[in-house]
Amino acid sequence: MKKQIFGLLAILALSACEPVVDNKELGDIVPESELKLEVFSTTEGGNEIVFANHTKGVGTYWDYGLGQSIQEQDTVIFPFLGELEIKFNGFCNGGQINASRKITVSKLDHPVAPEWAIFAGNEISGKTWGWDYTSLTDIIFGAGGYLASSGPAWWVFSAEAMQTGDFKQDITEVMTFDLNGGPNFTKKKANGTVIEKGTFKFDMSKTKKKGDGSLYSIGELQFLDATIPFGVNPSQTNDKVYTFDIISLSATKMILAYAPAGTGVWENAYFWCFKSLE
Repeated sequence: MKKQIFGLLAILALSACEPVVDNKELGDIVPESELKLEVFSTTEGGNEIVFANHTKGVGTYWDYGLGQSIQEQDTVIFPFLGELEIKFNGFCNGGQINASRKITVSKLDHPVAPEWAIFAGNEISGKTWGWDYTSLTDIIFGAGGYLASSGPAWWVFSAEAMQTGDFKQDITEVMTFDLNGGPNFTKKKANGTVIEKGTFKFDMSKTKKKGDGSLYSIGELQFLDATIPFGVNPSQTNDKVYTFDIISLSATKMILAYAPAGTGVWENAYFWCFKSLE
């Protein structure tokens, strides 16, 4: 009897080890040519763009530069002029389909955050900024108290000192923000030679307060693949900085600040002073 029981257990164990075979096929990937996608402006040449996926059985994932959407149909107001590319990733039983559609925006007829125009102007050519000096004695860079100072305070560099002092900077370098198809950023020499190209974005909800509760910074400015003139941590000049606090911003003036993570109130923060050249 015991032999029979052990034999039955052995058969059950072998059966449990048999792989489960599922012959169900995943199906074919829908060809890109069969995707039913729409991308259009709600007004002729306008910046309110609708994108829609009408393809049955294909899941939706849009990447439109400013963000992403999983809605079959969505509407986004763009701050960009020129040709835009809307990317689409579709998901079906057979796998993933990638596609894109292009559309041209010739006018910003729907309101966008005012900071886009402050940084980049209203033309495809963009807006150019440089160091904020009229005289070589004007202060354009320096240190001050983190979460306290509104600009260079106790360690300051004039335009002349930035050229001849420890940092040896070319103070004629400029930076151009433009919205030609996206949030583009270019740093150039005065003769137009490109030094770096990248993109930028800002978040005006990322404010910081001083120790007394008043406003220290009005937002945050970030760069990718490029940065501002002398965009480094001065204590580690090989370390580029890509994220800055916006201390002040107008159509003609901009002060940016940076402090390493962990910096306390009144400890060293660094400040850059720029002005619009247009």
